Amino acid sequence: MSGATAPSDPVRQPGGGARLARRVVAVALAGALAVYGATLLAARWTRVHIDDARIGAEMVTLSSEVSGRVSEIAVIAGDAVSRGTVMLRIERAQAELELRVLEAQLAGLRSQRAQIQAQQEMVRAQVASRLEAAAAQANAAEAAHRSSRAALEKARAQFARISALMDRAVMSRQIFEDAQATLQIAQQQESAALAGIELARANRGAIQAEEAQIAVLDHQIATLATQEAALAAQGEQKRIELAKRDIVAAFGGVVDATFVDPGEYVSPGTRLLIYHDPARIWVDANVKETDFRRLKLGARVEIRVDAYPGLAVEGRIERLGHAATSQFALLPSPNPSGNFTKVTQRLPVRIAIAQNEGRLRPGMMVDVGVDVVD
Repeated sequence: MSGATAPSDPVRQPGGGARLARRVVAVALAGALAVYGATLLAARWTRVHIDDARIGAEMVTLSSEVSGRVSEIAVIAGDAVSRGTVMLRIERAQAELELRVLEAQLAGLRSQRAQIQAQQEMVRAQVASRLEAAAAQANAAEAAHRSSRAALEKARAQFARISALMDRAVMSRQIFEDAQATLQIAQQQESAALAGIELARANRGAIQAEEAQIAVLDHQIATLATQEAALAAQGEQKRIELAKRDIVAAFGGVVDATFVDPGEYVSPGTRLLIYHDPARIWVDANVKETDFRRLKLGARVEIRVDAYPGLAVEGRIERLGHAATSQFALLPSPNPSGNFTKVTQRLPVRIAIAQNEGRLRPGMMVDVGVDVVD
């Protein structure tokens, strides 16, 4: 055999196994770090991450539109309500009494108007009847005048013949005087018939003047109708006010808080309660302006809820803001001094999501990862 010595086994050498284990761990850690780094790089280039987003909803605050004391509160925080549910009532007694007074006044006006209308119809009928009688009287007077005028013409002709004969001493004095008397009577009768015509005309004029009373009654009826309309409007306004004393749910939802107690006096504008529809939720996020250009409407979003570790919810971008959030600040930050520190602005983004077994509540914090493509 040769005298050369075989290579020694490092595992069998003292401390060789520990060194090998350290090498394996180092390689594994390096590989894990490489994978993690690659994942971070991939996420950086394919996603926009937002860690200060929160769930939003339409938090509807109901306020009083009338004055009065709260007579009943039918719900408390956490109660589910359906559309039309009465959640709170404000006392109605005074408003109902005022409505009854208005209704009584309206009934009185209607009765008064009906009475005047009946009076008007009676006056109209009377005037029509009297006008008809006056027309008949005028016709009779004209007929009498024609008759008396004919008798007058006849008496004149007869008197003229007798006068001619009297001049020739052919006719007796007695016949002449009789003819003269007949003429005078005919003249008087013709004058009386003419006076009857004038009287009939005067009566007809007086009756026609009474028709003006119908116009006066028309004006009174119109005035009462206007007053009725005003009272009817007041009554309808009072009914609307009565309806507003029952605070009802406009949609199904959950009561979040109540701000008044039974017996408390409220006035228009007083907050009464707040509620929302748990099925209509979304996520509001503020994105850095440097990442905003990478977002698109309809982009897929992965949402993780802080309250439920491990729960992932998928959403879609449905709205991109058109102004930075700093533009809505109550106290703007002008720069009159010239000292300027540039701060990255944020723009609002709304993400549509679906409810998850009722676990997603308005105000919960979430982490958002938006899939983007440069």
